Amino acid sequence: METTMTTNQKKERIKLTPEQLFNIYMECNVPGVQVKTILQQHNLNPWDLVAIRKKVKAAALETLSKPGKPGRKQQVIPVQQYQKTARELQETKDALATVAYELALLKKRTD
Repeated sequence: METTMTTNQKKERIKLTPEQLFNIYMECNVPGVQVKTILQQHNLNPWDLVAIRKKVKAAALETLSKPGKPGRKQQVIPVQQYQKTARELQETKDALATVAYELALLKKRTD
């Protein structure tokens, strides 16, 4: 038995990574570019580009709507850990103050 393939079968779709989708989005936004050819190169349909644009817009709005500074995210720590660290900090400050006082006394004696 011989199996025949018809021309009406769907093209096999390749799963694209988010980075690849974003690159396609950026390529399609270049002025004067043929969007249809870019989509055909990646086996995408026009409505796929519409979905990509919606996702990019939603992600951008979500990111821009968050207040705060970039950097390390705040952590919640237990009260005991905070108290222990605060105690250690105070002890270190006291020790530094003592050493600084002793240094000042030694400098006074040598002058």
